[in-house]
Amino acid sequence: MSKADALGGSATFDAVAQPMSSRAASFAAFAGQTSEPPASPTAAHHETPRVPVDRLAPNPYNPRATLAAIEEMADSLTGKGVIQPLTVVTRDAFLVAHPEHASDLVAADYVVVDGNRRLAGAKLAGLDDLPVHVDDSLADDADTLLETALTAAVQHEDLEPLDEARALQRLVEVHGSQRAVARSLGKSSGWVTQRLALLNLTPELKQAVSQKTMPLDVARTVGQLPEQQQHSAAEQALKQRAAKKRERTKKAEQPASPRTDGAAKAHEAAAKQSARGAADADDELQALAQELRNRLTADQVEKLIELLAA
Repeated sequence: MSKADALGGSATFDAVAQPMSSRAASFAAFAGQTSEPPASPTAAHHETPRVPVDRLAPNPYNPRATLAAIEEMADSLTGKGVIQPLTVVTRDAFLVAHPEHASDLVAADYVVVDGNRRLAGAKLAGLDDLPVHVDDSLADDADTLLETALTAAVQHEDLEPLDEARALQRLVEVHGSQRAVARSLGKSSGWVTQRLALLNLTPELKQAVSQKTMPLDVARTVGQLPEQQQHSAAEQALKQRAAKKRERTKKAEQPASPRTDGAAKAHEAAAKQSARGAADADDELQALAQELRNRLTADQVEKLIELLAA
């Protein structure tokens, strides 16, 4: 079975992906890179070519289930422009690999491999054209195009967690193992395993992940358990997390203990020394008084008191 068969040939991917194989090495360097544009794109000498927005078509195999935050993207593109060119293949190159999409690309000259959200944001913002990096080698065959789209998607950290997990699962089908996917992405096998665990969650817990009411680290841990244990494990983990949070809050609200710096210690030592000195002086006076009482008569003691008081 080819990689394309393993991935499926539907017009929508509910997967996500990132770094890629040597076949698509040029894709990794597309940012800021100029290229010799086809006849259609307009570009000054040594500048990135630009293509009218209405001549660009979104990738039918875009791994994102939904294009989120399009309005925010439109605002960003309006204010700052497009910093990173879109990676595209020509319509002809795309149709060689996927002739079944000819009717979908009647008006397009290029198909976006990476940058579909930027394309949607540009349309919403009313931009006339966009910078592109053209690389038809990414459409050499169906396998390469599909793998490139998945890998590019995983590289974007703003993907929804479940979209990312589905994309990784597709890549496992392409590469044959989680270890191979991890090596392709420059990640550890544990990184891949943790993210794939989200696909094992019960529908209720998946919904919690989508709604961002379940912390991802908890969801990824719970997803490695049998379904019948997941809900109780999730509740226990959330309770423990809440208890730790309360404990941290309690400690933060406690008054700080008095600070004992060098000056305070020195003052305390001096006070102790002074107290010891006063006690020693009292002892000496008591001894002297006792000696005078032994040597003097009562009349002499009274006379001495009068002289001391004068």
